[in-house]
Amino acid sequence: MDTYRTEAGRRELQDWCRDELARCRPGVVCGIVDSPLGPTHLTSAGAGPARVVVVPGAPLNAATSRPLIASLAGSCRVTVADVPGQPGLSCATRPPDDLIGRFRSWVDHVLDSVVAEGDGPVVLLGESGGAAAALCATPGPGIAGLVLSSPAGLIGARTTPAMVWASVPWHLRPSSARSARVLASMDGEPSMDDHERVIEWMTLVARHARSSSLLPPPLPNAVLREWRTTPTIVLLGERDPLFPHRRMAPPVRTLLGGTPVVVPGGGHLLSHTHPSDLADAVAELVG
Repeated sequence: MDTYRTEAGRRELQDWCRDELARCRPGVVCGIVDSPLGPTHLTSAGAGPARVVVVPGAPLNAATSRPLIASLAGSCRVTVADVPGQPGLSCATRPPDDLIGRFRSWVDHVLDSVVAEGDGPVVLLGESGGAAAALCATPGPGIAGLVLSSPAGLIGARTTPAMVWASVPWHLRPSSARSARVLASMDGEPSMDDHERVIEWMTLVARHARSSSLLPPPLPNAVLREWRTTPTIVLLGERDPLFPHRRMAPPVRTLLGGTPVVVPGGGHLLSHTHPSDLADAVAELVG
């Protein structure tokens, strides 16, 4: 199934992405690589011995990740992969439902593409549903560390009445005000430098993209335990309604062998409200 409702809608969403990335030039380099899930758009910026591969959560992508890119690019080379089947600049075809099967080969392929560009440690960073995709990758010595932000894949997401009341009207009759309520239901009213741009994107997505399950169920324990030998930091929002930090901390420690870090005042979208915290976690792993 195609992600977009119409060809005109696809063009409008992708033009928005290209315009956003053009605002970053000449600091970013964009390209397409073939992958098991189809053409994948990669956006890279920054320089340094360490490299970071970012897998955003749906329905976000590189164009909506400018604050995170700016924070990471100050000290390392960052590459953001638009997830195939999600609104963005990668392949529009929705992949099969087998989460592990479809994303293990895809993330591995993206990592191989980045590793081929040069030497230096590689840190894999995933947020929300993108973290679940990152956890499907094959652990190994090529991955120096793992940073997860409000990750799906460890526990089931908690849906609150406020989220339901905000999301149903947003899907049925999208508007900026309704997109703002969806964001508020996930993050409250935090400081978000790109708040208006994210609202604009969310409104376009609801208008032109087909609805999908944004947050996958927990991954098998055996898959999660494969990461126990990889240095891992997991950032958890103090006020995240989807993945409450008190429920998340135990599986972070027991299954991943990772370090949970609670971000004071943070909600679910830490890459937008606290991008420097994610950059600090990467710096801690690469020394």
